[in-house]
Parts: sequence; structure tokens; C-alpha cells
Amino acid sequence: MNRSNIIITIDRQSGSGGKEMGERLNEKLKYSYYDDEIVREAAKDLKTSVEQIESYDEKQDGIWNSILSYSEHGNLSSFSDVEIITDDKAHKAESNIIMKIANEKSAVIIGRAASYVLRNHSRHVSIFLHANVDFRKKRIRESYNISGEEAQHLNEKIDKQRLKYYKVFTGTDMYNACRYDLSIDTSKLGMEKSEALIMDYLKERFGDELLKSK
Repeated sequence: MNRSNIIITIDRQSGSGGKEMGERLNEKLKYSYYDDEIVREAAKDLKTSVEQIESYDEKQDGIWNSILSYSEHGNLSSFSDVEIITDDKAHKAESNIIMKIANEKSAVIIGRAASYVLRNHSRHVSIFLHANVDFRKKRIRESYNISGEEAQHLNEKIDKQRLKYYKVFTGTDMYNACRYDLSIDTSKLGMEKSEALIMDYLKERFGDELLKSK
């Protein structure tokens, strides 16, 4: 693995601003940015549909739930022309994409247990973002134009799926702050100050190399 690249991974609670923070850091650093792109690359490698990978993405048993849903409506034959990809196989494909990215370039990577996949990379910075319930509910409500109750339900559902996915494929707890270089409550600092804190850490750790490593 190319150890000269700087890799930033962001794990997050739903609504805490993980995607926005990734985009903010990408804008500052001009690194490569990977979120849903990992799903598309994994689907390409597995020669399957993006929809199949998305159905399980950061979820456990997602594809089997999709199959059951289709079978209930008598459409199981829809899967006959495409190889059914198991959760484990899809996760391995995404992990391989993450390793390939780390070997080729400096990047900001959102979720997909990348913090665990790259845990032995010497220039990997792992970040976990969390926030209080009201902050997260407000962000999701405004992002999707849904009610507060719907936003709360969605946050709880996504958090449960991500926690289970992380536990199944890494054997560790995604919420264990000891696993991360930085754990930040975005509801206390806000996005701008949280970004500044991360940038200060990166500058302190990598100095002039931070902006040269692209």
C-alpha cells in the first residue's frame, strides 16, 4: 500500500453532518471524495446492478430483505438474469475498492467501515461525528422535507442499520470513541467550527504535506 497518501474516513450518526463534512474537507483539501461512488465501483467489479449493492449498503441482510419483498409480489424472477450478491460478498467488494483508493490517492471516504478497513494505514485519520437528537432531527427534517416524527424515525432506523453492519463486518462497536483519532459532537460546535477543529488536527499532524498529498 502507498503510505504517502493521506486518507480521511468519516463514520457518523444519521443527521450529524457526515456527508456535509466530507464535502467541506474535500473542498479545502482538493482530495478525491468517495461516498456513493464506492457503491458504483463495487457494482462494476461484481458485474451486478448498483441497485443490488445499494439495497444492502451499510445495512446487514439488506439484499435478502429485497428478495423477500420481491417474492411476496411474485417477482422473484426479476433476479434470474443477475447474480444475487450476498452481503458478505458486497462488503468485500467495497473493502477492496477502499484499499485500492488508499493505494492510489489521498481521499476523504464516508462510511462503509472504511475506518476499520484502513485501521493499519499509518496516514489514515479516522473521524466520528455525532450530535444530539434535536440537531440531527432538524437536519434530516430540512434535508428531506419531512415531519419531525418522520425524521426521528429515519435517524433511528439508519443508525440501527449502520451499527449492525459495522458490528457484523468488523466485530467492533462503531460508537466506541477510542477507535477514532477525533470524535466530535457537531451539535455543540456546529459544522463550521467542527471543520476548523478537524483542519487544525490535520495541519498539526501532517504539516506542509497536507496540501501536497493529492
